[in-house]
Amino acid sequence: MDISDSGFIAPHTISTNWSDIVLFQQRNHNMLYHAKRYGKYFVLKGLSADCQSITEYLFLQEKEFAFGISLSHPHIAETYSLENVEGCGRCIVMEYVDGTTLAEWLTTNPSKAARQRVMMQLLDALEYIHSLQLVHHDLKSSNILITRNGQNVKLIDFGLSNTDSTSYNNNSTTDIQLFANILTLLFPNRYRSIARACLQGTYANIAALKQVFHRRQTWQKSVPYIVSAICLILCAILLSQRIGSKIREQQMLKTINYHVNQEISQLQHAADTCSTYLVFAQENYPTLWEKSALVRDSIADLYADDPALHVQCIETWSLIFGERLMELDNQIKQDKQNTTN
Repeated sequence: MDISDSGFIAPHTISTNWSDIVLFQQRNHNMLYHAKRYGKYFVLKGLSADCQSITEYLFLQEKEFAFGISLSHPHIAETYSLENVEGCGRCIVMEYVDGTTLAEWLTTNPSKAARQRVMMQLLDALEYIHSLQLVHHDLKSSNILITRNGQNVKLIDFGLSNTDSTSYNNNSTTDIQLFANILTLLFPNRYRSIARACLQGTYANIAALKQVFHRRQTWQKSVPYIVSAICLILCAILLSQRIGSKIREQQMLKTINYHVNQEISQLQHAADTCSTYLVFAQENYPTLWEKSALVRDSIADLYADDPALHVQCIETWSLIFGERLMELDNQIKQDKQNTTN
């Protein structure tokens, strides 16, 4: 039976020797190779042929390895060993990251949530580095890899993280200032004020910077609830206004009906004592209209603060009083006709 059928790799297929060594990048005096061992890929970082015997470069390589091997963080590419590799010289053996640079990843138009996650992972890695009194010094897109599987950050290249270096100021503010460029790449039209603050040295450390982002995110998450609450309050106010207006309208109708009935009843009583209803009505209509108008305007003034109810009061009064007056007029005419017959 083929032992590989079980899902395990046969022992004889694992080799401790390096194979498939391919140069993929040269950075100044550094040579970067892809290489295979134990059935998996690694990155070998060696020196160019003309630097392999120079003590200064060998010392810097040892320092870089010492820093790299001391780091252990999920968003920092791991350093495994420093060893001689045939054909490459002494190399730092590092984790091979199957991914793309940050700039290449951004061309795929990742979602806002994905960009946010990458940003926070990068800040976590920087905060960890600074906690060890180290500074990356070379924070840029090409040194930030995004894995194809999971789209997670892997920070690489700590060649300048030398606490003994006289060429670089070992201050975390340097990384925060460089982060401003990364932030602009991730969010071209967002967080501009934070990016400016990074460049101006406003934030003492990564913790302070992360706190600003957390406050922003908390506020952004609260916005929908705040908007909903405002909408509910506005709806409640409008509803209460409509209910209040409806109640006032009912009160207005009761008041109008009461006063119209009073005036009509007085006219009816006076007409009953008159020998001729028609003559009485003809003589008293002008006076009655003037009196009615005064009462109408007086009641309408009660709703002066509500223009809609004010107008409605006048219209309703005219309608009700006119209808009642027409009823009385018809009654007078009918009585007059009956008297004549």
